[in-house]
Amino acid sequence: MKTEVIGVKETIKELRQLDPELRKEFNRNAKNVAKPVIDRAKSSYPAQYLSGMARMWSQRNRQLFPYSQRDAQKGVVFKIDTGKRATAILTIIQKNPAAAIIDMAGKKGGTGPQGNRYVSAMMLFHGAPSRVMWPAFESQEGRVENAMIELVNKAANEVQLRITVIK
Repeated sequence: MKTEVIGVKETIKELRQLDPELRKEFNRNAKNVAKPVIDRAKSSYPAQYLSGMARMWSQRNRQLFPYSQRDAQKGVVFKIDTGKRATAILTIIQKNPAAAIIDMAGKKGGTGPQGNRYVSAMMLFHGAPSRVMWPAFESQEGRVENAMIELVNKAANEVQLRITVIK
């Protein structure tokens, strides 16, 4: 789900320019607001999915498997991106390739007979995509969104106050 609040990127950038410590505090507070979703996602990864996922598997010289619960849990991170190309500024992402594949397998279908069997097995035993990240967000959705909007508004007010004082 995407909640759009206009001016978030600019506000966060201004925080850094006005007071780098204030930006660091915003980052810490935003991560704390997102923590319930992160914790829920981390706790949703089981020790094992399908038996074959414990084996090494690479594609185009990029190692995608084996799946490890510990690595999947470490891969759930909160990210703030204010770059020019950023489409989402405040996000929770899965950086572990095996866990990301497991979470979204079947969203666009399989790739060939093996891929189709894999997707069918994942759907049968673990449900439809998204299996972890989206349900984790939905479980905390209203609370996290409201707290994040409140945090951004507080930051915007602080930026406005500091700009007014400087002028």
